[in-house]
Amino acid sequence: MRKLYLDFGGSVGVFIPVDNAADQRASYGSNAMTSLQLNYRQNYFIKLQFGQTTVDFKSQNLFGGITSRVNTKANSTNLGLAVGFQRSFGRWQPFVLAGTGVSFMDVPATSFDSNTNIVNYSTLSGTYLYVNAGGGINFKISKSFTVFLEGQGSTIPNIPKNSNTHLSGISALLGIKAPL
Repeated sequence: MRKLYLDFGGSVGVFIPVDNAADQRASYGSNAMTSLQLNYRQNYFIKLQFGQTTVDFKSQNLFGGITSRVNTKANSTNLGLAVGFQRSFGRWQPFVLAGTGVSFMDVPATSFDSNTNIVNYSTLSGTYLYVNAGGGINFKISKSFTVFLEGQGSTIPNIPKNSNTHLSGISALLGIKAPL
């Protein structure tokens, strides 16, 4: 068995926000991820992850008698590195991982110019630290094809407190990967 080998894969799934404001109903989002995983002796790995999380963004503001409602999507594009451990039991291979990276966020925003009596709509973009951890199970279909189920929890600890983006949460992912 080789000491070092690479896996390439992708996954899609549902994202469940956990940082909703007390008066807001949770809205589900989606998560898609591509990864390149460097395995060492079949048990240890480093995983480069590139993905995007999308959730509903809803906002209502009152500006001098004018009500402004926004109902759109907020996106977070994530690039991170995780380390993990996996152990084989026949075709099954449970794993755990933890990592960190950067999150490039696009957040809808509204502002009111009282001089012109105009409500301005824009998108604020920012780069933030994100942290994730998770676990799952691989099932080896063949030497060249593996399917996996994965659960990840992620948070953006330094997100602005006035943000309604809700991009910290739990992802349930279904994916495929193959050795390179």
